[in-house]
Amino acid sequence: MSANNFIALQRAGLPLGMALAVADAKDVRIAALRAACAAAIGGGFPSAALGATHTYPMDATSQTNLSGSVLASLLPGLAADWTTPFWCADAAGNWAFAPHSAAQIQQAGTDAKAWVVSCQQKLAALIAQVAAIDPNTGTAEAVEAVLWA
Repeated sequence: MSANNFIALQRAGLPLGMALAVADAKDVRIAALRAACAAAIGGGFPSAALGATHTYPMDATSQTNLSGSVLASLLPGLAADWTTPFWCADAAGNWAFAPHSAAQIQQAGTDAKAWVVSCQQKLAALIAQVAAIDPNTGTAEAVEAVLWA
């Protein structure tokens, strides 16, 4: 089923379980799960690199900037008091371009990687759950019940 047909069915108010064959439902659900994973990753990650837990951004630009900051922190000959500023929000949601020592930015980078891997592991488990639904005996409703949550 094409994306246009799917959208037309949604707009017509047809229940997806009735409108889609199991195989089509699987394709649609996996695409939705991939989008949810990307949104979760891009939504940021927690890190206690500064002592207290802060939220760090993970949009594409922030990922590039974090990688560059971590790389810079690993270069030889850094001054003992070297810092790099990086955006993060405290528990109250106040954003600041806060200085991070080499160890702190490396910890934020480690936490970012752990966040991405945890999201990818969740995605893999959910895709496996969708794939395990037998197209001959399963239902579109069973496929649609697999949610990112």
